[in-house]
Amino acid sequence: MNLTRLLPVFGIAGALLAATFASAQVAVNTDGSTADPSAMLDVKSTIRGVLVPRMTTGQRTAIAAPATGLLVFDTTTNTFWFFNGAIWVELGAGGGSSGPSVISPPQITATTHNYNPADFADATVVRLSGDNGIRAITGLNAETNGEEKTLMNVGNYPLYLAPEHSGSTAANRIAYIEEVMIPPGHSCRIVYDGVSARWRPVQVPCPNYANMNRSVHYDKSAGKVAENFQDDIHLDVFGSLPQTPAAPSATSPFTSWNFNTGTNTSGGLGLFYARSSEEMAMVGGAHIVTKMHFRSPSQLADDVNQYYFFLRIADLPSSGFWNQNNSLGIRYRHNVNGGKWQCYSRDGSGGETVVDTGIPFTVDTEYEVMVTLTKTNTEATYFLNGAVVGRITSNLPGAVAVGPSNHLEKLTGNSPRSALVYRFMGAAIAP
Repeated sequence: MNLTRLLPVFGIAGALLAATFASAQVAVNTDGSTADPSAMLDVKSTIRGVLVPRMTTGQRTAIAAPATGLLVFDTTTNTFWFFNGAIWVELGAGGGSSGPSVISPPQITATTHNYNPADFADATVVRLSGDNGIRAITGLNAETNGEEKTLMNVGNYPLYLAPEHSGSTAANRIAYIEEVMIPPGHSCRIVYDGVSARWRPVQVPCPNYANMNRSVHYDKSAGKVAENFQDDIHLDVFGSLPQTPAAPSATSPFTSWNFNTGTNTSGGLGLFYARSSEEMAMVGGAHIVTKMHFRSPSQLADDVNQYYFFLRIADLPSSGFWNQNNSLGIRYRHNVNGGKWQCYSRDGSGGETVVDTGIPFTVDTEYEVMVTLTKTNTEATYFLNGAVVGRITSNLPGAVAVGPSNHLEKLTGNSPRSALVYRFMGAAIAP
C-alpha cells in the first residue's frame, strides 16, 4: 500500500519516499524495503533522523498519566527523558557515558532534603563536604533501577544519611536500619532500588558509629557488670534490684543481663554509660546515639503487677523516674499510650512531646531499639527493629550533659517480671 499522501505527517519530503504496510507493520524508507519482522515501525535513512516531541520540563511533568516507556526531549535540560512507570528518568547526554563522572557540589550547611546537585544524574562519584553541624541528607534524587553512586566525604566534618525521613519525597528516601554515618575521608556506596523506590546503602562505613575521629563509643554485650573501680569496664548498674547474668537457652540465644524483679513489689534496675561520671556528651555539642537489644518480659504489666521499661538519653542516667526532665527515649507502660511503644522528649522545664509508634509491646519478644539526637539539637529519631517509628523536633533537652541508660521499674504486685538485655550501646560524635 502506497502512503505517499502521509509523508508530510512524518516531515519527510520527496516524492521518491514510500511507506509500506507489511503484516500490520510500517516501513518508512526510500528504497521500498519492508519493515524488519521484529519492528512495528522501521524507519531507514542515511541523511535524516527521527524527531520525538520536544517540550520544557514544566510541560513534560504536566503530562497526565504518562505511559510507561513514554519518551520526550526536554528543552530545559537538553536531554531525553523517559517514564519508567513510576517516575521520569533522565537519559544522559548521548545516551549516557560508560566512564566515571565525578562531581563536587557545594558544601552542605543544613539538613538536606531531596538532594539533587548539578549533574547528579550522571555522577558516579559525589564528593561531599559539610559544616560542623554534622548535617543529614534525608533523600537523593531518584534514578533508574540499579543506579550506583559513591558518596565520598572529602570535607572536615561527619555527614550522615537519615533513613525514611518525611522531609524527602517517598521515591527519594533512603532505606536502612539506622543512620549511615560518613566520617571525613570515608565513602559509602548507594544503589537505587526501583522496586521499592528507595536508595539502599550497600557499602556502609563499618562499624557505623565506632572508630571515628572526635567520638566516644561504648558497646557492651552481657556477661559482666562493674564490681569496683579497678574493673576495666565503662558500664555501671543502678537501682535496688539485684542484677544477675542469664545463660543462653533455646528461647534466648545469648547470654543476657537478667533484670528480674522477683517478688519485690517495687524497685528498679538499669545500666548506664559512662560509669565514672554518668554523662557521656553535651547536648548541642555532639550527635548522640544509644541502642539496646533485649527480650521483653514473659508477662505484660497490668493494674495489679505494674512495671515500665525504657531506653533513653538523659541528664541523669542513673535515675529511673518515668518523667525525667531533659531526657528523650522510647518506652512502654501498660496504662500509657494503650500499651504501645511510645517515643518521647522532655525539656528542662517539663514540657513534653510524645509520638505513638502504633506498635504494641508484646511478651517474649526480641527488640532492638535505638534513639538518636542531632548535634544541632533540632531532631530526635527513634528506631524499633531497624525501622524508623518516630521523629520529634520539639521539647528537646536543654544544653546539658547527658548519657544513655536503660531501666526496668516495678511499681506494684509481687509476681516476678524479668527482662533479658543482650547488648547496650552508646556513642557520641563531635564535629
